[in-house]
Amino acid sequence: MGHGKLPSLRRELVRLTTWVALGWLIVLALTVTWAVRHEVDDLLDEALREAAEVMYGVLTTAPQLADGDASLPQVLPAPTHDEKFVWQIVDGKGRVVRRSHKAPGVSLSDMTQAGWFDQGQQWRGYGVPMPGAEPKMLYVAQVAVERNEARYEAIGTVLLAALTVSLLWALLLRQQVDRSLRPLVQLTRQIKAYDPLRPETAPDHGERAETAAISEAVLSLGRSLAHKVRVEQAFSACAAHSLRTPLAGMDAQLALAQREPAGSQPLRLERVRAALTRLTRVVQSLLALFRAGEDWGLELRSCRLSEVLAEIPVQGLAITVEQDVQLSADPNLLTIALVNLLDNAVRFGATHVRVDGSRDSRSVCVRVQDDGVGITTDRWEQVTRALEAPDGGAGVGLGLRLAAMVAQAHSGRLVLPRPLPDQIGFLVEVWLSTKPGAARRGEPDSAPDADGGPADPQ
Repeated sequence: MGHGKLPSLRRELVRLTTWVALGWLIVLALTVTWAVRHEVDDLLDEALREAAEVMYGVLTTAPQLADGDASLPQVLPAPTHDEKFVWQIVDGKGRVVRRSHKAPGVSLSDMTQAGWFDQGQQWRGYGVPMPGAEPKMLYVAQVAVERNEARYEAIGTVLLAALTVSLLWALLLRQQVDRSLRPLVQLTRQIKAYDPLRPETAPDHGERAETAAISEAVLSLGRSLAHKVRVEQAFSACAAHSLRTPLAGMDAQLALAQREPAGSQPLRLERVRAALTRLTRVVQSLLALFRAGEDWGLELRSCRLSEVLAEIPVQGLAITVEQDVQLSADPNLLTIALVNLLDNAVRFGATHVRVDGSRDSRSVCVRVQDDGVGITTDRWEQVTRALEAPDGGAGVGLGLRLAAMVAQAHSGRLVLPRPLPDQIGFLVEVWLSTKPGAARRGEPDSAPDADGGPADPQ
């Protein structure tokens, strides 16, 4: 399934940083434009005022310039230059007496006025009254175009600098976003390659708290999935192993029914039906045993060990119950465990099995001792380590694994006592709690360890 139409965290962050940069640029541009315009106007006005004061000083110290001496030209000579400021001396009748070479021939102001004034959109001027018997005004003005050019040059320079800074800022933010999202990209690749059944492919926690939390959640989910897969695999294997004997018995009964006289067929069919009934119970118990979670859903009933063993016919194996015991267990699951233990005994050459039961206030122990080939110390250590592994481990036969799971379902455990030098056969102890569910509630298991000492708390 594609994810092209899903919202992208990277695109959202890049879009956010871009809008932040643009917003900052717009705010900065408006602020700078307002500030620069007013500052430039203030600077130009101050320059204009100072120019008027300088001209006032010059003209008052050279009265022939201000008195309209006919021997002096109206337009005073000046070297060739680009005049930024112009000046005029205007008499009381509004006539221009003296002016700079680029000043207009008519008065810059329509009326006599001192201080700042604007003449349309063309001039920005400043007027100063001149001393003397006749009223005269000194007007110093600047072309409005010149003022606008100065203003726009200042604003343009500042905006260009602001735009450059904004672009650099957006680029740095984008690079930082990519750098910050890099651990997520790396974690995504690791999760794609993660196989819950192969712990070596587990994703790293990374160097960020967020990726560590995601990784831990993925690992927790992976452990749960791996557990469920192993349970399903064990169910398939154990179901095939546990159903083999009943199906073989049914096949044998049907084969005999085909060869025997018609009068004996009802007995054979009755045995087949009994085997089918037992097979149905086995399947139901297996489903209960391998259901997801820790709630095994046991159907506990009070039964005797000898009664359970009486329903387990194993050809070629003599079973002796040395010490019978009353216990509370799921008979179907207990039957599955004992069937597999007895079947293992036959497979390893046993012809006789002694079953012994004992109990105390907290637990019931069922010991199964056969006279087969037994087990070496090295093999015993391998099997014991495998049984103690969280997932059942490798190197354990299906019979022992299934018996161990039945014991665990009864809040107990399967124990393999260390073989003695002169021991004959193989000894297995199945410990069942008298209070099933105690181990899941955190109460200690009373089963001994493999060396015969007291068990560690679960």
